[in-house]
Amino acid sequence: MKSLKDAIARFGADARAKLANPSVTGEPEDQLRAPLEALFADLAELCGFKREWLTAVGESSLSRLKTRPDYAVTLRNVLVGFAEVKAPGKGADPRRYKGHDKQQWEKLQSLPNLLYTDGNSFSLWQNGELVDSVLELQGDIETSGAKLAAPPGLLRLFDNFLRWEPIPPKSAPDLAKISARLCRLLRDEVTEQLAEKSPALTALAADWRKLLFPEANDEQFADGYAQAVTFGLLMARSSGFRLSGGLDQVGKQLGKTSSLIGAALRLLTDEASSEATLKTSLGALLRVLDAVDWQTISKGKPDAWLYFYEDFLAVYDNALRKLTGSYYTPPEVVGPMIRLVDDVLREHFDRSAGLASPDVTLADPAVGTGTFILGVLRRIASDVETDQGAGAVPQAIESAIGRLIAFELQLGPFAVAQLRVYAELMELIGKPPRAIPRMFVTDTLGNPYAEVEELGSLYRTIAESRKRANEIKSKERITVVLGNPPYKEKAKGRGGWIEEGTDETAKVALLKAWIPPADWGVGAHAKHLRNLYVYFWRWATWKVFDHDPQHDAGIVCFITVAGFLNGPGFQRMRDDLRRKCDRIWVIDCTPEGHQPDVPTRIFQAVQQPVCIVLAARSKQKAAAKPAAVKYTVLPAGKREEKFAALARLKLGSKVWQDCPTDWRAPFLPAASGDWASYAALDELFAYNGSGVMPGRTWIIAPDSESLQQRWRKLIRAKPEQKESLFHPHLRGGQPGDKHVNKVVRGLPGFGDNPKPVADEKGECLLPVRYGFRSFDRQWIIPDSRVINQPNPELWGSHGARQTYLTALMAHSPTSGPAVTFTCLIPDLHHYKGSFGGRVFPLWRDAAAKTPNLPPRLLESLAKKYKFAVTAEDVLAYLAAVAANPAYTARFQKDLAQPGLRIPLTARPNLFAQAIELGRRVIWLQTFGERFVDAKANRPPGPPRLPKERSPRIPSSGAIPDDADSMPDEIRYDESKRRLMVGAGFIDNVPPAVWQYEVSGKQVLTQWFSYRKKNRERPIIGDRRPPSKLGDIQPDHWLAEYTTELLNVLHVLALLVELEPQQAQLLEQICAGPTLAYNR
Repeated sequence: MKSLKDAIARFGADARAKLANPSVTGEPEDQLRAPLEALFADLAELCGFKREWLTAVGESSLSRLKTRPDYAVTLRNVLVGFAEVKAPGKGADPRRYKGHDKQQWEKLQSLPNLLYTDGNSFSLWQNGELVDSVLELQGDIETSGAKLAAPPGLLRLFDNFLRWEPIPPKSAPDLAKISARLCRLLRDEVTEQLAEKSPALTALAADWRKLLFPEANDEQFADGYAQAVTFGLLMARSSGFRLSGGLDQVGKQLGKTSSLIGAALRLLTDEASSEATLKTSLGALLRVLDAVDWQTISKGKPDAWLYFYEDFLAVYDNALRKLTGSYYTPPEVVGPMIRLVDDVLREHFDRSAGLASPDVTLADPAVGTGTFILGVLRRIASDVETDQGAGAVPQAIESAIGRLIAFELQLGPFAVAQLRVYAELMELIGKPPRAIPRMFVTDTLGNPYAEVEELGSLYRTIAESRKRANEIKSKERITVVLGNPPYKEKAKGRGGWIEEGTDETAKVALLKAWIPPADWGVGAHAKHLRNLYVYFWRWATWKVFDHDPQHDAGIVCFITVAGFLNGPGFQRMRDDLRRKCDRIWVIDCTPEGHQPDVPTRIFQAVQQPVCIVLAARSKQKAAAKPAAVKYTVLPAGKREEKFAALARLKLGSKVWQDCPTDWRAPFLPAASGDWASYAALDELFAYNGSGVMPGRTWIIAPDSESLQQRWRKLIRAKPEQKESLFHPHLRGGQPGDKHVNKVVRGLPGFGDNPKPVADEKGECLLPVRYGFRSFDRQWIIPDSRVINQPNPELWGSHGARQTYLTALMAHSPTSGPAVTFTCLIPDLHHYKGSFGGRVFPLWRDAAAKTPNLPPRLLESLAKKYKFAVTAEDVLAYLAAVAANPAYTARFQKDLAQPGLRIPLTARPNLFAQAIELGRRVIWLQTFGERFVDAKANRPPGPPRLPKERSPRIPSSGAIPDDADSMPDEIRYDESKRRLMVGAGFIDNVPPAVWQYEVSGKQVLTQWFSYRKKNRERPIIGDRRPPSKLGDIQPDHWLAEYTTELLNVLHVLALLVELEPQQAQLLEQICAGPTLAYNR
């Protein structure tokens, strides 16, 4: 046996000879292959293994591949790890690599045992973590030859590499993390091989599309392939099948309990060439997952799989969860939903056995990991045991299997659902069930009448599964549809048959029944129907209520986002549900509104409000009578409190409130009590509209100079780059509203430009101040060619006296002032930065001659109060009453139904007090540019606190203006009343100013986020990244930022000082007589 010294000396001599040979072609790392293979064998022998046991299987040199290491290393034909060779001088620390090598490392770090070397240095990485340290040989491989020497620890490094064994994960979250990393590598390898036109995989992808997913692109096929294989292997291990026998054997064994997954696994790995093409990831998967001991992980509990797929997705591809809208329902929600459905069946459908009734068929159209189906099985078992005894349970469950149907589009969660359901059936029945549960991988929204193509015997199981799913969708009667459908906004084109219809059925698309007609005047809001959860609602109502007119009684119960409860675009949907059903129950699960604190959320990763809605149609449904809609709301607070309230909730509980009976009315309680008598905000104005919808972020900035620089870069760009920089909206892959070749009329006051942006050579129009957010004044390029929807009416009526009130209408404020004001053209999201809202101008014209108020309003108020009332007085009154936190807090319960209402006092003295107070509020919120009156202590210019209470920047607190110190963080030290801005600070800032928020949006942190060093915003779902023009911004903190920040601090502090007066005034108004408003 050689010594380590001899082995390294030989390696050095061989490597130098190879690298120095001028006749040898190829990359430097290729010249290291033979010397390295000999070194591996020598080191294996020195570690106590026989030389012939080790095989280093080298890959052909394809430098463009990122998922294929140079060697797969086996000992006695068992895979132990992989080795990646780099050119001498690159080092063996992949964390320092750039370009292709860095991208390769980002993929290969998923491997469990990976050796890196450039000949001079060696490192060992296990599951992406460095073992010990990077070791450097003594000398240089290109020049030292036989003088090359080993560093201490080299033999130990190789011994660790060669003796690696998979560590069995001890918990389901650990297993999810490990399998997700390897599944991701398999997906990347499939994607790469498809790009290389691998014959076996290309043909397989084509067949896969024909059978399961006709619309799947290569990326989606790679994802489906990777998840099917990974979860097939996990299912095999949970069933006790060994993986060492090969993938085909695993597929055959799985087919006995999970025919679809077993068939898919066999199909996907049937071709020997496919397995060879993907040997890196498949080899690692087989080796690692074969070590899984499911009994140790599950401890015999079926619910060990409960959150497995969510844990898996978080590592595998968290963006995929957002893209598919996959959020799994807590059992604490599933149980009450199932119980309520069961109660409705008993009380309103004469089904004394509830869900256990032999004529009740139930479907979950997006089964996920099976929680609802499991809950139904457990409910049936519990009820039967209570009524008949434990001995009756197995037979009742065997009977129920055939009446439960599950559809799922994604193979990963489908496999988990099958595992969980099969384990539960074994638990409840005590032996394998006689029938296989009716669970299908299928697109619920797909055409149920489509023909399924025959592709040979190996595909037969999958083809039969799809046929059976289509037969159920097209023919079988279903009594109950229950579940948690996926949420995905802006999902136009993803609704399949529901959205598009088919020629075969000679019917229009089912969604059309929910699109409001033009004369309803809500067409602009109909776009919100293009959401996955709406498509599933429409499928469910069609299947239960429309599909078979002779059997149209049944129940749909979903937990979904809550936009359809009151959104104007959903009027036809609500109308249809009221006509189809006789009873509807609504449970509002998010009284906190949008973006509540995470601990309060039912789904902790979902920011939108959610609700549970149960819609039922009995045989007694009267066609001309709208459904009785009942509403309740869970308590505000932690999710555990919501779970407890759900557990207590019954159909007969006294918490249910009646909703309006108007066909199109919201599924929310009607205004009642004093609130119902107050004037609606929009009734107090003649006109309200949307703010400016810019459509692209680069045309707005906190400083004017950045906008001019962005414009110059755009017009100087090459023609092929301009469109991308301009960043047009895409419709069907083509530029939409505005693009570089479009000619449009100019904004009022700015003139027309006959040139499209593509031909523009001149400077941009001088940027103007812009009401971007409440208390955040920015700049915009006032060019209609670059603003998607500028709302010309706002620009046309803009003038020196114009003032705008902004407020939410389709949603309710949750905290802070309910309305805010600006004297600048406001953005669509001016009020709080999201959820749009409406803009209420004070004047209809730029000259401020025509008030934007209903006819005779001023005359009527003057008659009531016995003094003249002006348009400014009305706006000031609104500011005094609603632009403060006391209003939002007082009416929070009333605001369960969105829509602000204003109590109009009947007392002239209170009205006069409100006018004076409100004028100061508007003067403050417009930064001293409106409602100016020096005699009333409202001088022109930015408002200022008295000097002793003013925020100040001491000499030691100067905010640095060099590039290296550009602030990237803002925070508050309450003990010092100090606002920290990067390395600088501002003293004398009250805590209430730091905490000031507008409906959940903290003003100062939001304001700073647009001026800090890193201004990137998270990309939500599948939205496109913004234009690169937005990257043009100051590289240092500007003096104007400091000035404006101080302006904001003064304004907020003065507003906070007014809040007690506003709260007292509101109390007096509401305690006294108010005017009943009739427009």
